[in-house]
Amino acid sequence: MVELPVSVGQRLLSLMDHYLGEESALNEQVLWRIEGPLDVEALRAALTRLVARHAALRTAFAGDGRRLRQVVHEPSPLALAETDVSGSTDPDAVARELVSEEMRRVIDAATSPIRPLLIRIGQATHLFVLTMHHFVTDDWSNGLLSRDLRLLYAAERDGTDPELPAVGWQYAEWSEWQRERLSGEGLRELTGYWRDKLDGARIPELPERASSPDAGEPLWVSVELPIGPVSTKALRGLARRERTTLFPVLLSVFSLLLHRETRQRDITVASLFANRGNPRVADSVGFFVTMLLLRTELDPAAPARELVRAIRTTVLEALRHQELPYQLLPPGTISSRTGRADDITFQLVGSLKAREDMSGAEIDDMEGMLERRRFAFEFVVAPHEDRLIALLLCDRQRFDADWAARFVADYVTVADALAADPDRPAGDLLRVRELERRTT
Repeated sequence: MVELPVSVGQRLLSLMDHYLGEESALNEQVLWRIEGPLDVEALRAALTRLVARHAALRTAFAGDGRRLRQVVHEPSPLALAETDVSGSTDPDAVARELVSEEMRRVIDAATSPIRPLLIRIGQATHLFVLTMHHFVTDDWSNGLLSRDLRLLYAAERDGTDPELPAVGWQYAEWSEWQRERLSGEGLRELTGYWRDKLDGARIPELPERASSPDAGEPLWVSVELPIGPVSTKALRGLARRERTTLFPVLLSVFSLLLHRETRQRDITVASLFANRGNPRVADSVGFFVTMLLLRTELDPAAPARELVRAIRTTVLEALRHQELPYQLLPPGTISSRTGRADDITFQLVGSLKAREDMSGAEIDDMEGMLERRRFAFEFVVAPHEDRLIALLLCDRQRFDADWAARFVADYVTVADALAADPDRPAGDLLRVRELERRTT
């Protein structure tokens, strides 16, 4: 057993845990639906090897606040809980509810950061659920764990050696490197960049209401709509032509809608970054992700592709300075009505690491996301087969459900318009016929 300081990100998460832990905002899940014969003993052995491979999965946490510490334990076999719902009238529905319960149920990180569960849905259908505290994983790490578990299981089942890349640094090693990076000249350089970049910035103020949900209403609004395959293909093509990823393209659409709602041209939103600039953590599991603020000046008269280019530049610069989360910036660096710079967040999920090498059917990631309660207004886009899914999660006490539904519908409409004609003035994308019909 080794006791070490926590990382900057883990310390920030502990503050969230203090306020939001009971809402399970800090639970993460890896799901694997297994069709066909299952070797349970091979799965147990694979899980044990997975925990031995990634020290973060056997790291407990002691103390709190500034006294919070990582306690890294030696590898040991991990118990796998099992439950059988195959005799239920609707086994799939019962399994989905169990997954939701696992997501909501708080993990005692002082004991173990992970909780594995195997659900038998039918004679040859199982669902493996690995629920983890966010202290030890993030989206990229979840992809690594899915890959590693499948390969380790196949190796155990077939009696072969798994072809897995070496883990460069364990999370605790990276934490030590981060502490050095965020001190002395490194900290001065990063702070200076973000202070200059965000000077005078303010978080957009979306239309809010001050009310309480009606009896029986959930506290959070969730709205989900697809962007069709034709537009998705065109948006991907636009990203390739502009030598960028989908992220700046999709953030451009979001920024245009924020401009419409606030009349601001100076748009700043929060987003989560992988924070894996150091190549030694490409295959490491842990909480590396950092939150950054992306600020771009929007010109409604310029072609929409110019906005994509401006946001691409913003994102590239942010990536070069991603080691410093916004929470460590000097107080007053950015203006926000509520005092929280993460009130409005934008995410593109499922794009940090390719998962085409995974076998087995995947459970819809949206189900897990709907259980999260993290930010007041969180807009997420997720690739799904040949289309994109736009999802909005927002606080019902602050935002009207009908307005939220229109916002998502308008996002899809503007995305379609951008896909059809990226050379059109950016402001004109807000005046397409379908959108005007909904707003008049």
